[in-house]
Amino acid sequence: MFRANVDSSLITVTDSLFCVQPSDNTSQSFPAQPQHPVLGDSYHFSLQKSPTVGPSRGFYMVDDVIQTYFPNSSVRGLLRQPSPGPAASAFCIDRNPAKFLRSVSLSCARMVTPQSCITDPSLSANSYFSDLHLVKIPKAEMAPVLDFLIPVTNLSVWPSPTLRNSSCINAVQKVKFVIFYTGRGELANAMVDVTLADVNQSQLLLQTHSVEFQLTKPIPTPAILNPAVGLKVGSPLIGRFLKEAMPLTSLGVSQSGTCSPDTTTRAPILFTHNIITGCTFSSPANDCSELRSQIYGILQGLATPDEIAMSSGSQPDWARVLTQECPFSLQETCESGCVLPHSLSIEVLWARLGPLDLPQNYILGARYLFQCQNFKCPLSSSLALTTRVTFADSTVYPEPPRGLPQPFWKFPFGFFTRGSAELDGHIIMNSSSTEKVTWSLMLLTVMSLTGLEFLCR
Repeated sequence: MFRANVDSSLITVTDSLFCVQPSDNTSQSFPAQPQHPVLGDSYHFSLQKSPTVGPSRGFYMVDDVIQTYFPNSSVRGLLRQPSPGPAASAFCIDRNPAKFLRSVSLSCARMVTPQSCITDPSLSANSYFSDLHLVKIPKAEMAPVLDFLIPVTNLSVWPSPTLRNSSCINAVQKVKFVIFYTGRGELANAMVDVTLADVNQSQLLLQTHSVEFQLTKPIPTPAILNPAVGLKVGSPLIGRFLKEAMPLTSLGVSQSGTCSPDTTTRAPILFTHNIITGCTFSSPANDCSELRSQIYGILQGLATPDEIAMSSGSQPDWARVLTQECPFSLQETCESGCVLPHSLSIEVLWARLGPLDLPQNYILGARYLFQCQNFKCPLSSSLALTTRVTFADSTVYPEPPRGLPQPFWKFPFGFFTRGSAELDGHIIMNSSSTEKVTWSLMLLTVMSLTGLEFLCR
């Protein structure tokens, strides 16, 4: 073991002693263990000399000390959390560095005297945040940090401690640092909160120092707005009621067949789905206005929409909805009869738009039409209420860009002619001209034969 680590010439062995002389050769010595930075004596970071910081890294790791910087004095330091002294001592010592992701609350005591009340920075709230900045990521000792500073925000403005009678007014009792960090191990921001108290002179003050680390909530990514696209068959229709978008519904079907004012039982209106539903309505009401309001609530729901979505997507286009309600008179009574709606017809006009190979379905408009009738109240029998939803396709298909090819017929009347009514693209209408053309062709044929016979001789 000794031969592996120590030069044998440095070893001296006697009867009672075993000596090893120190070696001047430092090349074989082990690397020095990293030492904690030397911290100053006061908590307000007025370091007498710059501490030795660790290597530069793009993020903080667990138990890394938090680096600080004071721009006004160009002094680098470490964020420290006062803690009780060793053994049984409860007095505060200011050499305990705060460590990354270690949320700790420590309590210790300080002696308050007439002199320390004015001069001790640990009793003044301003010394815990004045000109204090945290370094966003660990940086080497000589590396510039001005572009990586996070200011410490004080949550309030606290007065300095003062002497009044026999008490120290506005002495620091609690200090809480809240440091926010990102998932990448970078410091995002920091804030400090201080609680003050009045302490009698020559009395111990119990201080509590807390450091809390909180993960910053990621900024929500703005939702990508889907462009407006055509409606799919069976997709629910969306209406806008006083600028609030809601699905359109129709009269629901109950098992008993009676009408219910419960809006949760209403069925959604689906694109291109023609439906008709009905129920029986009865009410003991003796007022026309009350009866009318009950029936409207069953047929249309809460209200009729002002607009209807022409397409799907997060930013659809909107089309106007026309509503035709029942006309009534303010002087109507139950004896004379009430004009009440008994049927609602919802008509939706739509069309296919776009190229023929990929058309998109768009709604062009809608209409709510109430059918009305005069009834006397109270109703002597149940009233049948119906709702009909119909979709009308108004697509206009264009003509094909090219028509089908048509044959061009020629009817020759002679075997040697090109046509009885055509010669070199010119149309000859009268028969005499046709005879002249025919004789000319015959004469040309005879001359050709004669010429051939003359050449043969």
